[in-house]
Amino acid sequence: MEAPPERFRLFEELQLQELPGKFVIRSKESPIQGFSVDRCSGDILSPLVGEDEDVPADNCRTSIIYGVVGTIRLLAGTYVLVITSRKEVGTLFGFPIYRVTSMRFLCCNEAVNLSTPQEKKYEAYFMALLKVIESTPGLYYSYETDITLNMQRRFQLADGWMRKPPWKQADPRFVWNKNLLEELIELKLDKFILPLLQGNILKLL
Repeated sequence: MEAPPERFRLFEELQLQELPGKFVIRSKESPIQGFSVDRCSGDILSPLVGEDEDVPADNCRTSIIYGVVGTIRLLAGTYVLVITSRKEVGTLFGFPIYRVTSMRFLCCNEAVNLSTPQEKKYEAYFMALLKVIESTPGLYYSYETDITLNMQRRFQLADGWMRKPPWKQADPRFVWNKNLLEELIELKLDKFILPLLQGNILKLL
């Protein structure tokens, strides 16, 4: 009997290391896979190289995050949005579905110190908007199945669809963080690219 097609599964738990010059995000289950973000320029380096493979404990704050929502570039740098807490709300086709309960922007904006007063004013305004994004309610996702497609659309898809990265499976019309994912997509960080759906799910069976 032929085995069912293997599903593409995202990394579920990530380790965030906050160093003086960069952020390092790596898979907890596969630590050699990850990327770093320069805290001054906002440049993303992937794959991990050199010292990123073995970060020293000194001057390093380490925490667990549950997904990378994407990046956004403002006047004075790049901001990386990550999921800091989640809650499982049920299952869909046997796969867990999670609701985002808190997010955080990692600021790569040391260049703001060199900005003009007007640029700093604009940056402060944009930062206020980012705080609103951090508290956006009703965001859902899954590491193992797409939740943006209806049942009819699923049955119309060709064999092998489940082996594609979730961002390729998803209906872009319903991906809340579509624009935030563009840089991660360009860098082919498929195992870290997490599409979010905004809605109101009362109960999943």
